[in-house]
Amino acid sequence: MDSFELIDLLCVVDACASDRAAGRFISMSKAVEELRVLTGDFVSSDEAAANALSQVALERGCAVLFDEQPGADIVPEF
Repeated sequence: MDSFELIDLLCVVDACASDRAAGRFISMSKAVEELRVLTGDFVSSDEAAANALSQVALERGCAVLFDEQPGADIVPEF
């Protein structure tokens, strides 16, 4: 989380968290992509971004889905 601003992480987690019958969860591929667009950081590794985002998401009470491919939308939006 050292290389990312906390406010950016909070904004991405809140924007990407989905409320479903099973509870709030966040797709890491979507969140990592959104963080890159928000910060303009296309240099940091996906793992570093996912680790920082997952810490914030878990603290905010979200389940974390570590999906494989950035940009993959495996949960349809309704």
